Amino acid sequence: MADFLYVARNVSKHFFVGSRFSSQGLRTVHAVDDVSLEISQGETLGLVGESGCGKSTLGRCLARLYDVTYGALNFDGKDIAGLSNRGLRPLRAKLQMVFQDPSASLNPRRRVKDLIAEPLRIHTRMTKPQIAVRVAELLNEVGLLPDHAERFPHEFSGGQRQRIGIARAIALNPKMLILDEPVSALDVSVQAQIVNLLAGLQEKLGLTYVFVAHDLSVVRQVSTRIAVMYLGSIVEIGPAEDIFANPRHPYTQALISAVPEPDPSAKRNRIILQGDVPSPVNPPSGCRFHPRCPYAQAKCKIERPALLAEAKGRQVACHFPLSNG
Repeated sequence: MADFLYVARNVSKHFFVGSRFSSQGLRTVHAVDDVSLEISQGETLGLVGESGCGKSTLGRCLARLYDVTYGALNFDGKDIAGLSNRGLRPLRAKLQMVFQDPSASLNPRRRVKDLIAEPLRIHTRMTKPQIAVRVAELLNEVGLLPDHAERFPHEFSGGQRQRIGIARAIALNPKMLILDEPVSALDVSVQAQIVNLLAGLQEKLGLTYVFVAHDLSVVRQVSTRIAVMYLGSIVEIGPAEDIFANPRHPYTQALISAVPEPDPSAKRNRIILQGDVPSPVNPPSGCRFHPRCPYAQAKCKIERPALLAEAKGRQVACHFPLSNG
């Protein structure tokens, strides 16, 4: 594990819904099921999949905002899966999260200076003047003006609010940021600005990112590697350009085929998956993708495929992966 900043092993997160007194009883939602990841210092791991596949839940598990049901989490050489709230406190300085909706993650009753200063007051012994200087530096770092510190979140655009959230996340010089759909709620032009900001901060501060998104065109632009999730499980991992050039899992192939092509003359083979995503309360036996897979065979319905390593850093969970080329 010494070679990786973050290692997740066989991580599962289950939620319980319903009531034991109802006709259906207490049911288990398999939001994340047996996920393993290795993340290197300085890279950006893109985590993609359809809405409801569990990618945001996995992000919150990695940030320890959720306790994992099963599995191990090792960050910066330390086991963090079983840490108490008190034990997690030093971790928060190194591992931060940026949320999808800055309107929901920023307290509307507090000024920007107080929002950004809060982690500094909690985790450092900086004086008020020192904190004020640091807040001004952070605002400048994310492309805002120092006098913006006196305003409230509602006085900013969506892109500016996301910049404030990023400023707060980097206040303590973390090693890693988990970015949960950080640009999905923004206009396309603003998305590009935030993506460029994140790239600049990564280069300057040596940050490691987990970039959770459903927009593969954005993920391709920012990611070193891509992990594809389906119904709570990882089905494929590999270098970003290799994944796009040669998807090995049928689900990855279908996702990539849906990415808009700017060239109207380009010939494309759009793959339309049949059926709906199965319920995580009662996932299918065997391969979870088999009810919608055009290549499924009898083995797929019975035996769950393991995520196996291939050449060039690729991993795929498929009994009959797509051929190279």
